[in-house]
Amino acid sequence: MKYLLTLFLSGIFIFACASSSTESSAPKAQEALELTADGDSLHMVFNLKNQPAGKTKLVGMFEDQRFIVDSAVIDANGHFEIKRKKLLPQGFYYFILPGQKALQFLLDRDQIFEFSGDMANIATTSSIKGSRCVELFYDGMKFDATSGLGAKIQAVAPRLKGKPNSPEFQSALKEYNRLLDQVDEKIASYQKSDPDNFFTKFKVGGQNPRLKYPIKANGLLDTTKQVYDYRVHFWDGYDFAEKDLLRTPVFANKIKRFFKELIPLQQDSIIKYTDKLVLQAGDNPAYFRAITNWVALQFEPAHTNLMDGEAVYSHIIGKYFTDEKATWSTPEDLKKLRARAAEMTQSLIGKKAGNVTANDKNGQSQTLYDLKGDVVVVFIYSPDCEHCQEQAPILKKIYKEWHPKGVDVYSIAANTTEKEWRDFDARFHFPWVDIFDATNASWYPKYFVDITPEVYVLDKNRKIVAKNINVKQLPILFKRYLK
Repeated sequence: MKYLLTLFLSGIFIFACASSSTESSAPKAQEALELTADGDSLHMVFNLKNQPAGKTKLVGMFEDQRFIVDSAVIDANGHFEIKRKKLLPQGFYYFILPGQKALQFLLDRDQIFEFSGDMANIATTSSIKGSRCVELFYDGMKFDATSGLGAKIQAVAPRLKGKPNSPEFQSALKEYNRLLDQVDEKIASYQKSDPDNFFTKFKVGGQNPRLKYPIKANGLLDTTKQVYDYRVHFWDGYDFAEKDLLRTPVFANKIKRFFKELIPLQQDSIIKYTDKLVLQAGDNPAYFRAITNWVALQFEPAHTNLMDGEAVYSHIIGKYFTDEKATWSTPEDLKKLRARAAEMTQSLIGKKAGNVTANDKNGQSQTLYDLKGDVVVVFIYSPDCEHCQEQAPILKKIYKEWHPKGVDVYSIAANTTEKEWRDFDARFHFPWVDIFDATNASWYPKYFVDITPEVYVLDKNRKIVAKNINVKQLPILFKRYLK
């Protein structure tokens, strides 16, 4: 595997949040906290039974990043304090305690409080004075621990896989809904008693839709409708006006599940639901950045198994990473991103493949469109690439089997020297057209390449029908397009 282009994404995308998952980056995270914090001072006092003495670190989060916020020394009685001149942003925090334990809590603007409890069972023994948000957070933990609803719901789940019209299924569905009603009632009590508390927004935003069980006319479960309904309502209740939810696990967990589990892994679907989610988030710049950053980074071609990640990436960059919208980055960096995304658009699946003309090892001009096969494989490799060396003999074996059936191969040596190219040819003796262009200008960016080997499959009309695949997958495509 050889990377042909230098990736500079993280510096462009992420530093709007100025956070990091490593302690070495804590100063940047700390700077971000000081800039966004406001209000009076912070003073948190902790008295923990069954807690060994030692040093503890306070950890904060931003989306899926973690960073060190502060530290303290725990005495022999389990007592320690944190004092600061400025408030921390609202969000989810936890202490890393000696003995491989963690103490979690949720902060709002009430950051002068005292926390007591027994680490042997902190969820049920906690006592909080001074912070309603922390008090509610531990009330929720106590409810989860004592009600046992989570375990009961999991126990019912296997019974919901039978025939929808059976008495067993209907009994399980009734029990499932009864249990979820209890969860909803608890959340409704928070909405009634503390509608504006940060904990309530955190709790409501973290809920998932209730799974429905629609039945088709033939009596079977309509799984298509079930998944669609769940997907459509997945973000219900999430308050996109509350930017500090980005400092809790809620947003990171939801966006990951939304795109990884609920949306088909197809470029059209990913693009469609990205656009929908951006619209749903409204004009909040924090969520605009969070959503577009996350999707762009996930489906950046070098970091995804999606067959045409370039389609998603180029769409996101072209539509959202403008000077007016992507204010967290510099115009120079945005220009580089857009130029790279524009290169990708020339070789997306469904587009007419670019024609290439260059010389082979005999100095003869070879044109891709002159090949007569009903299917043409464009194999772009680098001689010093280990994966190219592994896949070349496999492709050679596949070619010998499929060439008589209408398959041609046009291989391109990329980012190399003429000597390395000829040495590679002498080693593998490609039986197909193999070309080299010292400038790469004859083929790039007609065929975008991030990592070699890169494989494109063209149909008889020379339309791109597949890309970003391993050569072992080629026979499956040949069977489809040689019918």
